[in-house]
Amino acid sequence: MNKDNLQTSSTLSIEEELLTKEKRYKLLRLMSELGVLDRDVLVMKFIQGNTNEEIAIKTGMVQGTVEDRVYQALRKLSLT
Repeated sequence: MNKDNLQTSSTLSIEEELLTKEKRYKLLRLMSELGVLDRDVLVMKFIQGNTNEEIAIKTGMVQGTVEDRVYQALRKLSLT
């Protein structure tokens, strides 16, 4: 690998890292604007990997309500 390729690769890595950090900050800011239950449902689904059925059992909600909360929370985050 020559010096130019290394420099370009390093520059892209730094730019990608900054974009990733920026996106993460934006997502955290938007998530903080959600209600506690909506935030918890998203964490259970997308971070912990629970199914809607598992979330319903854990929260005492009907599965259809979980599905609606996920959809509405993602809409609020403008991710759908």
